[in-house]
Amino acid sequence: MDQLYFTIFTPIYNRKHTIHRVWESLIKQTNKNFEWLIVNDGSEDGVESLLESYKDRADFKVRIFHQKNSGKHIAFNKAIDEAKGELLIPADSDDSFIPTTVEEFDKNWKKYKDDSISGISVLCMDEEHNIIGDKFPSEEISNYTEIVYNHKIKGEKWGCIRVDLLRKYKFPHMLGANFFPESYIWSQIGLNYKTVYLNIPLRIYFQDAGNQIMKVKKKSIGTLKIENFYAIWWMNTILPSASKYISYKKRFRAFIAIWRSTFLIKKSPLSVIKQIKRVRNKVVALLTFIPSFIVFRIINYKK
Repeated sequence: MDQLYFTIFTPIYNRKHTIHRVWESLIKQTNKNFEWLIVNDGSEDGVESLLESYKDRADFKVRIFHQKNSGKHIAFNKAIDEAKGELLIPADSDDSFIPTTVEEFDKNWKKYKDDSISGISVLCMDEEHNIIGDKFPSEEISNYTEIVYNHKIKGEKWGCIRVDLLRKYKFPHMLGANFFPESYIWSQIGLNYKTVYLNIPLRIYFQDAGNQIMKVKKKSIGTLKIENFYAIWWMNTILPSASKYISYKKRFRAFIAIWRSTFLIKKSPLSVIKQIKRVRNKVVALLTFIPSFIVFRIINYKK
């Protein structure tokens, strides 16, 4: 069987001091059948010249795209549009991973590949090679709802995922925010496709630098709009499919999150009710509206 072709995607914003980790991981790969696709999200630290030097020296394809500072989710959508690989491996600009990473993904995808499977999920480790977070219950094919909401597996995870599915479930094009929950993508795919879960650590996750892909600032209106969008989406999409695993406390917090962001962006409460799909959830939203508004006003008064 022919080798798979991978797209390793790195979004970067002012990470000139850490991008060498990704580069050094790539040049050590035992399987070089991949492209490195970089989206520079308006960096201001002169990283462009360093990226070009990597491109000149690489023994694999390097493609660099530039955009104004818009956020990681916008960079992700750009990468999905441009990716030439069958599977995408997201590599943050402060990441490192072991030399056999691509080889492992290649081997296991050939073993488990099926139209019903979206990709492979593996473990992460820290700089001392201690596993971060929970291990999976077993090495198996399962779905997102079971792993996240039933088994309640927590901690940083990693993997590769089919590019054709990522093109079906892209981030909404919402600007003005530095963060859009990645679970928006993974959970939608996970609700419709299964994943191969392997208890092998491949990625080294550095917790010192973080990976903000956009300028850090106080929550903007754009960020609050995304929070509102995401909270309503979660209510309509995730809650029905995982309701037996989700506590009433978490459901209540979801309604509070919806109303809080609604008040902050001065959105019409009626439009929120209309956006909530299930009748039962509409009723609960109405019941929590006044308590949420009172708490919101008290907090704002104290500030």
